[in-house]
Amino acid sequence: MEKNSRAKSTTFKVAVLVAILIVTIVGVYAALTYPRTLIDFPVSFTLGADVERKEFDVSILHSQVQVEVIVNSGTSLWTAQILSQDETLWTHAAYQGGQTTYKSDWIKLSSGHYNFTFATAGLGSLEAEIKLTSKGGFW
Repeated sequence: MEKNSRAKSTTFKVAVLVAILIVTIVGVYAALTYPRTLIDFPVSFTLGADVERKEFDVSILHSQVQVEVIVNSGTSLWTAQILSQDETLWTHAAYQGGQTTYKSDWIKLSSGHYNFTFATAGLGSLEAEIKLTSKGGFW
């Protein structure tokens, strides 16, 4: 009877240990792949053509990036691009005025170093906030 009780106790301890290990692994994975901001900067362009360039890195467990452009005021033609060296991986252009928000779909990128370019052209001015967010895993 005592051996049977010990076997059940050992089995219970192993099951609890495995459950704790699984929860820990899932928690660490979720923390590492949770969406994070890669770039967040304001732009204020006046009449004419202007360009803002930023560099960013996509980490190994993150595979998707989303671009968000929040136009606070002004009217202008703008273009946003994600580049890897000299190759354009993603681009979007729009003519927007007033207060508008643009959000891209999730863009698949492998881990690595990238460049982001935001440019305006036209007779108007533009004040906006640019934000790039990356995510991975099951988010």
